[in-house]
Amino acid sequence: MHHVCHRLQELLSLLNEELPTLTPEELTIPPAPGRWSRQEILGHLIDSAANNHRRFVLALTQPAPLLIVAYNQDDWVRCADYQHTPATDLLALWTTYNRQLIRLISRIPAEAYQLPCEFENGYSVTLGWLIDDYAVHLEHHVQQILDRTPR
Repeated sequence: MHHVCHRLQELLSLLNEELPTLTPEELTIPPAPGRWSRQEILGHLIDSAANNHRRFVLALTQPAPLLIVAYNQDDWVRCADYQHTPATDLLALWTTYNRQLIRLISRIPAEAYQLPCEFENGYSVTLGWLIDDYAVHLEHHVQQILDRTPR
């Protein structure tokens, strides 16, 4: 999972360089009614880190297969009120949390990547797949945050 750790570190550097260049309006105005603002997307990435951190640890410590329990992303974003949280706080928390996840992922033994994980609908994956999917999801949302095309 060295490639995942490297990619996560690149994304942390990128967002830490670019997010401070966005105006308060760019951070808080949603692209359309019912859609998340950039700040709310960043908050969602904090929620994703928290939920995936739990999944990674449980996959490593509980009897297999890990049952992956979904969470209501909109409820999490609304309850945390990321829209009215200083962007600097969100960026710092997201960055620190992902540095910890990089440390965790880098210590996972290779054989543990094959640990089975199962979604509530019965779809089976491995811990390695979950970790890869976390990085892909994070990259998707970082690109959304940094997209400067007219919204």
